[in-house]
Amino acid sequence: MNQNDNKNEYEMMGTGGMDYQPRYPLTNAPGSEFQQMDYKDWMDMCTNESVGDVFGDTANAVRDGLIIGTGVAWALLGLIPVVGGPASAIAGLFNVLLPYWWPEQAGAPGTPQAQFSWNQLMTAAEEMVDKKILESKRGEATARWQGIQRLGRDYYSALCDWIQDQDNAVKKERLRDAFDDLDDQLKLAMPFFSVQGFELPMLSMYAQAANMHLLLLRDVVQNGVSWGFAPYEVDRYYFDPSGQRSPGLLQLLGTYTNYCVEWYEKGLQEQYNTGRWDKFNNFRRNMTIMVLDTVAIWPTFDPRRYPLPTKSQLTRTLYTNPVGEFRYLENIDSFENALVAPPQLFTWLREIEIPVGIVYLNDRAPLLCKQTLQRTLSSTTWSITQGEITTPVIDTLTLTIEPPHYQDDVWKVNTHGISGNTDTVTGWTFNFIKSPDQTLMVTNNIAPGSVTDRWSGFPCRGNDSVICDPCDFENTCRKETPNTSVPCDDKQHYSHRLSYVGAQGASKHGFTPFELMWFGYGWTHVSADNNVLDEKKITQIPAVKGYHTNGAVIKGPGSTGGNLVKLSENDDLNINVAVLPPSGSALVYGYNIRIRYASSAETRLLVEQVSEDHGSYIYNIPSTSSADSLTYQSFSYYDLPFHRIGPGIEETPTSSRLLFLNSGGGDIIIDKIEFIPINTPGAEYEANQAVEKARKAVNALFTNDAKNALQLNVTDYAVDQAANLVECVSEEFHAQEKMTLLDQVKFAKRLSQTRNLLNYGDFESSDWSGENGWRTSPHVQVASDNPIFKGRYLHMPGARSPQFSNNTYPTYAYQKVDESKLKSYTRYLVRGFVGNSKDLELLVERYGKDVHVEMDVPNDIRYTLPMNECGGLDRCKPASYQTRTPHTCTCKDTAVTHTDCQCKDKENRTSTNMYTNVPTGSEVYTNGFHAHKSCGCGDKHMDKNGTHPYKSCGCKDPHVFTYHIDTGCIDMEENVGLFFALKIASENGVANIDNVEIIEAHPLTGEALARVKKREQRWKQERDKKRLETDKAVQAAQKTIRGLFTNTQQNRLKFETLFPQIVDAEMLVQQIPYVYHDYLLGAIPLVPGMNYEIYQQLAASIGNAYALYEERNFLRNGAFRSGTGHWHVTEGVKVQRLQNSSVLVLSEWSHEASQQVRIDPDRGYVLRVTARKEGGGKGTVTMSDCAAYTETLTFTSCDYNTSGSQTMTSGTLSGFVTKTLEIFPDTDRIRIDIGETEGTFKVESVELICMEQMEDDL
Repeated sequence: MNQNDNKNEYEMMGTGGMDYQPRYPLTNAPGSEFQQMDYKDWMDMCTNESVGDVFGDTANAVRDGLIIGTGVAWALLGLIPVVGGPASAIAGLFNVLLPYWWPEQAGAPGTPQAQFSWNQLMTAAEEMVDKKILESKRGEATARWQGIQRLGRDYYSALCDWIQDQDNAVKKERLRDAFDDLDDQLKLAMPFFSVQGFELPMLSMYAQAANMHLLLLRDVVQNGVSWGFAPYEVDRYYFDPSGQRSPGLLQLLGTYTNYCVEWYEKGLQEQYNTGRWDKFNNFRRNMTIMVLDTVAIWPTFDPRRYPLPTKSQLTRTLYTNPVGEFRYLENIDSFENALVAPPQLFTWLREIEIPVGIVYLNDRAPLLCKQTLQRTLSSTTWSITQGEITTPVIDTLTLTIEPPHYQDDVWKVNTHGISGNTDTVTGWTFNFIKSPDQTLMVTNNIAPGSVTDRWSGFPCRGNDSVICDPCDFENTCRKETPNTSVPCDDKQHYSHRLSYVGAQGASKHGFTPFELMWFGYGWTHVSADNNVLDEKKITQIPAVKGYHTNGAVIKGPGSTGGNLVKLSENDDLNINVAVLPPSGSALVYGYNIRIRYASSAETRLLVEQVSEDHGSYIYNIPSTSSADSLTYQSFSYYDLPFHRIGPGIEETPTSSRLLFLNSGGGDIIIDKIEFIPINTPGAEYEANQAVEKARKAVNALFTNDAKNALQLNVTDYAVDQAANLVECVSEEFHAQEKMTLLDQVKFAKRLSQTRNLLNYGDFESSDWSGENGWRTSPHVQVASDNPIFKGRYLHMPGARSPQFSNNTYPTYAYQKVDESKLKSYTRYLVRGFVGNSKDLELLVERYGKDVHVEMDVPNDIRYTLPMNECGGLDRCKPASYQTRTPHTCTCKDTAVTHTDCQCKDKENRTSTNMYTNVPTGSEVYTNGFHAHKSCGCGDKHMDKNGTHPYKSCGCKDPHVFTYHIDTGCIDMEENVGLFFALKIASENGVANIDNVEIIEAHPLTGEALARVKKREQRWKQERDKKRLETDKAVQAAQKTIRGLFTNTQQNRLKFETLFPQIVDAEMLVQQIPYVYHDYLLGAIPLVPGMNYEIYQQLAASIGNAYALYEERNFLRNGAFRSGTGHWHVTEGVKVQRLQNSSVLVLSEWSHEASQQVRIDPDRGYVLRVTARKEGGGKGTVTMSDCAAYTETLTFTSCDYNTSGSQTMTSGTLSGFVTKTLEIFPDTDRIRIDIGETEGTFKVESVELICMEQMEDDL
């Protein structure tokens, strides 16, 4: 984002509806009465006096493609039972897939009509990428499918014959021949399914063809010897190292996977380049279901690595079309940031809270969306919030979802609107699998029959309740018709659960309070369960199903079914798995463990089985690939022979916790952890030691024996860790002293909170974010799952750079300390504890960047804490502490030299801060925490100039920071205060931080006092310059804005006000400087600066002008700000940006644009057009009604040479002229047509204004 661009990036519509209706069916959106009609359709409507659906349903193919993709993935995930052993496994799978590939109702086998599914897959992709396959190429592909179907039936028949009589040599030979014929046909057909130039519209079909071929090869590798193939022949079908023959199963797994992912990415990039988020998201969602979900399961087709059936999971999140009042902007990054969750560990939605307030007159609207989420098998929850509360809350809507093990998912969402204004969200009904549906209504006073519904959800999955004999050709599975409802209408077969709600909004009218105006729903596949191990199958648990990591969650390559976890050195991943009691039908002695991973260098991976006390072991994991991009070949497997999960316990579900730690070497990317079933056969002394350590820790907090004041060098983090020690004192031996120590440490905590000028510096309060707390960017969250912190801490992920975007949006958290809390000429200490960080910047500001430092704190505090019976960390058991690595701090600003940066590596580095890391001490508690005792540095160690009273004493701790900031004269009216901010500007950055505090140290004296006075003086001079610059810009904007309106109330535009004049006024407002805080420029949402308030006032006036302009114009999108939305245009007509305006361009005589509108035939109207004709011929704007009355405005290239008020208008683009026409239609419907005879015709705006409004102005 341009740092000088202060425009409202959401550009909300004033008329409520979306500019582009969704084209695909996962969210059912209402159409427009006149949209997409050509001239003949419109004339027929006028003649017949009826309005109908004249353009038909173009979404059927996409719907069918989604149903096919959903059903196929469900079958491949290993969740449908089949009869028989390995010999009939493939037959059973084909048995389930046939209704999707070749539905029986489509036509006779082998006919073109029977290839319905394959043609629908091609048509669906054509619609999504807006590219048609040549009929000749489509015909060739269909013909190939006819042959495959015939040979496939022969193969299936021969397979079933052999299953019934597996020792029959004749049946074996027939099966081998049938296999060879089908294999050859598929190999020959694949090039016809990937025709050059049509790879994208054929992609979904290609993926299913590859799926069929790989299943066939899996069958021969698994059963080929039993069919009579020689072992060496089967080995070649598995892998052909010579390269002289057809590639084997392993080679084709890579070929097919890489092809599908490569073309998916190319198609997604094309949709991103359109600037349309709806097209981008539709392609991503639909092609994930039709292509990538299938691809993600292909690795399990290797029968030598997966000899047992495999239970897989899809962890990706897909998003249905947004609902509400919004527009699709050219900058789709805004939609991504607002509606799409960043890569993160898999989450379960537990609660949604939506405060409601009055935003305009009696209009109720949602103000905030707070989601409470939970990691898999985690005992804690955390929340993220979108929106802001700028008006009193009158109601709070709450959706509550049971924990994951209840399996009570939200499988469908009904978003309510109001008839005639369906884009306004008035409430929701959330449909549950087990419990009653929950309805949340923003507005309750809606007339009966006025509520409209918009359903959001996904297609049904396949039927998994019936076990069918695959070779019974009359079985119900083969004749089953897939459920074709989208969204699914059968809760017993839902395929996706609601997991995330994105929300965004603005001030709808420019002057009204903020409100949430649109919502997006994220959904996860129901195959992602609560990490339950299957005693009969290999269970794949994706790494993102962990509950905590210090590593990075990165976007998956498309072939893994979800995101991945990247562990750099000292990063860890914690994951819990559930082991159910034995079922009685299987004898399991435990589970072996292996990982699927990628690494560019050998890595030392420490694995610890925490819950079962199996200890830890470091494995040397070899590298897999040196390539930067992740392809199929980038991944490999590694068995963990020294670790296994024990079997389930009778009648008692158990959980097992695994810790993975990168202890050195290269980065490792973990895709999945796989569990393979194994089917063969002195207490009082310790208490005394604990109470002694707790007693010393508590005493060290206070200044005296009375314990009524904290020592200055005692940090809030030290208080928390002392509390941990007290809580671990044995009640059996020291119950009374434990109570006393608890009272003392709780009092110390209250004292620490009281002296802290920052609100909620320990993040323990549920109100930590908001008006009186921290302001953060999206996805900054408070968590409580890290043992180095006592409770809650702030987790800041890296900056976000949406896919295909060149923009990077920093992550931040900030808070301002009000001037009223400060004292004149006083030093304050800024302190905190960083668990680990990378590229974390800290800014503390009063007179410029007083403190500005970057901290890279190693993730080197390691604990092995077992879980207690409630699922939490047991802090009272012994824990290890790892030796820390050298630490480096970086001073960011070298322009100011009033203090030194006391970095470990450079003693006298010039910067704007003092990095000391002083009051930590070197004592380590038995549970691994630092005691944080003072180093004993005081004023007696001050250097000769008196500026460094807190220099390092040789006991530096990189996790604890201490800086100082000095105040000058306190001015309540100026209210400068202290600005405290944390920021991460890199995508690879991360920070876990807690116990942040600003406390009063002492009054300033001597040189320190003189220094701050001088700095304050320079700051005031700079402030005065900024004010002069501001006044000049504000006055220019105010003058221009006043010229737009007829009065000071700004409730009516002058008739002469043209759209470009509003644009010009807006640009002047944009030029106002210092609107946003310069340190956090480029972040979303933007942080207010010194001129934010006046900018918001003037921006509201501009928003009001736009709203009034659109309100008086009977034509929708008359200034083409929404592209060609609401206009019916022929191919080739486009909207271009010209300076600050959007211009409709007709460059050929065959180009046309038109719009129909209802009017009052009893009134007169003025048609006003601003346009420019280039080249020969003429451009025309014609009005016509249903009574054959027409009027035309004509433009030629000579217009700009003419003079006079009728055609020449100031404020428009160069060469553009404005012409008007008075019209008096005879019917209540008119049509506006734009065309030209030759050359180029550019139209800046088209207005249709009722003369009554003109009379009011006059």
